[in-house]
Amino acid sequence: MEAEDVTLSKEVELRPVVGLTRGLPRADLENLTVDAIRTHRRLVEKADELFQALPESYRSGELTGGPQHLCFIEASIEMHAQMSAVSTLLSILGYIPKVTVN
Repeated sequence: MEAEDVTLSKEVELRPVVGLTRGLPRADLENLTVDAIRTHRRLVEKADELFQALPESYRSGELTGGPQHLCFIEASIEMHAQMSAVSTLLSILGYIPKVTVN
């Protein structure tokens, strides 16, 4: 199946995160959310560093594949997966907590 054939849902919710956090005190839920946001920030940095290290022909999309490009793709997948967790936690929490700069 080609990537273009995939139909995406507008709303992403990670049910396991919903179940795991059910019944947690608000303070604990906020701590989890803040930690998840910080983790996401680190992953964004890592993916950006890997992207910037790619040769221009890869950054432009002219070339694809190979070990260096795959490292960037893996880092990007990890970053986006973490964002799904962050989004779910924010939805459960009901607000965006204040997160200090790391």
